[in-house]
Amino acid sequence: MSLIGVSMLEMRQMIEQACLPDRCEVSCADGEHLTIRLGQGSSLDDCLTVRDVPIASLNTCHDLLGLVSRVKAQRDAPPAPAKRLPDVIATRAAG
Repeated sequence: MSLIGVSMLEMRQMIEQACLPDRCEVSCADGEHLTIRLGQGSSLDDCLTVRDVPIASLNTCHDLLGLVSRVKAQRDAPPAPAKRLPDVIATRAAG
């Protein structure tokens, strides 16, 4: 664990509380990488899931805050416009 003296449970709680009032669930199945699910409001329907966040990259509270900010920004970013099939075919043919 990177944050000295902070347990996995405490780290999960810090991240989840930093996401309030939105619902957030943090898990760590392998002890080395986090999976973060961030919803909108109290729901996890249509949530953003971020996988493989290395715990070793979270050395300070500022690192945790930066992670939460990036995940929220990613969730709030407008979806990339879908390409029409002819545009995809033309792009592949040109490349």
